[in-house]
Amino acid sequence: MTQSTTDKDQLVLGYWAARGRAESSRLLLHYTKTPFIDKMYQMGDVPDYNRDDWLNEKYKLGLDFPNLPYLIDGDLKLTQSTAILYYLGRKYNLMGNNPKQEALIIMLCEQAYDLRLKFITLCYGPNGNSPNEQKNFIETTLTENLQQFDRYFSKNKSQFAVDDRPTVADFQLFYCIDCSCSFKGSHVLLEKYINVKAFLQRIRELPQLKDYIIQSQAQVPMLLKNAKFGGQVSEQK
Repeated sequence: MTQSTTDKDQLVLGYWAARGRAESSRLLLHYTKTPFIDKMYQMGDVPDYNRDDWLNEKYKLGLDFPNLPYLIDGDLKLTQSTAILYYLGRKYNLMGNNPKQEALIIMLCEQAYDLRLKFITLCYGPNGNSPNEQKNFIETTLTENLQQFDRYFSKNKSQFAVDDRPTVADFQLFYCIDCSCSFKGSHVLLEKYINVKAFLQRIRELPQLKDYIIQSQAQVPMLLKNAKFGGQVSEQK
């Protein structure tokens, strides 16, 4: 992905050259048409997966808690993916219109993150490329979560997850559900949950995101190179 500019006044979002824990924030920034530097650090190949590209800068950026992803916005320097996402949501008025909506947004974001965490735990684990383990994930964890999300969307009367315009929850839900449906057979299951399927399609078709999502999925892997599944673009849809 292109690193747009080096203008010191622009936001800088730093993460590995993967979608990973920065992708929800990237979706938000693209949706709001916010110019930003998408700083992607490269990881080496097998066997040692060298991380020097990041380690050489890790303690030179003035971060209180050096880690990836990070966000630099003027004199504000943040780490922790959720803190970054919620900060951007508040900055760009995408955290709802009242405390009730904000609480729903946070709940949905955390629920989506829990699903993705279970997905990546398998992907990075020793059995991440095992068809049997992937099948078990689809039949248990993914099925349960899609059922729950589908019920939520079925009773939700707004156009998007919480409101009639996208909020932070939509970007987190889209990315976490979409990547968790990457194992072979997941899309057969997804066909059963029409509300989830319609939601994912609605986000894909947003004019502000349509081209970016296609480009990102074609060029940037979901996970890091050391993942047993998802570390290569060829493993994606």
